[in-house]
Amino acid sequence: MHFEDFEALQRTRESCRVYSDKPVSRELLTHLVEVAGLSPSACNSQPWRFIVVDDPEVKGRMEEVLDDRGVCGCPWADRVPAFIVICEETAHLKPAVEAQYGSQHFAQMDIGMAAMSLCCEASSLGLGTCMLGTINQEKARQLLNVPEHCPARLVIAVGYPALSDAPRRKTRKSLDEIISYRSVEHTS
Repeated sequence: MHFEDFEALQRTRESCRVYSDKPVSRELLTHLVEVAGLSPSACNSQPWRFIVVDDPEVKGRMEEVLDDRGVCGCPWADRVPAFIVICEETAHLKPAVEAQYGSQHFAQMDIGMAAMSLCCEASSLGLGTCMLGTINQEKARQLLNVPEHCPARLVIAVGYPALSDAPRRKTRKSLDEIISYRSVEHTS
């Protein structure tokens, strides 16, 4: 499925938790990371590192990484064809920006934009994704060799959706709840 219209993509993209057994090729996983790497970041710092997890033995232990002491977890992790872990690298900002805000002030927002780019590209290629943020850092370091100075911030499950049903109707706040306009009246 290829989307010409970004709004249509946004309306149909959803978090997928049921995947088919069809593997996702490394070529395709690499492509998703490449697209995510094109995302904007503060001062072009690109404070991310991507770890692709497609090895069956490692994938089989991802539920441990995604269960942060009983918070949420991912009981369906064993059925996910691949995971992409996004770690937060030290950002190198312009000196004045870093002095004002600190080096990591924008990093998690930048990672969020990269993750959304990755998920939208995956959806446009017929893949399903689900962003997961409940990460046990100690288990991530042990299983994935995540450096202590580079915490895992998001894990994205990637695979071909098992269900071919139409996307669920999105439940979103009304426009009135999320928008306001501020204008200054000019007098002549």
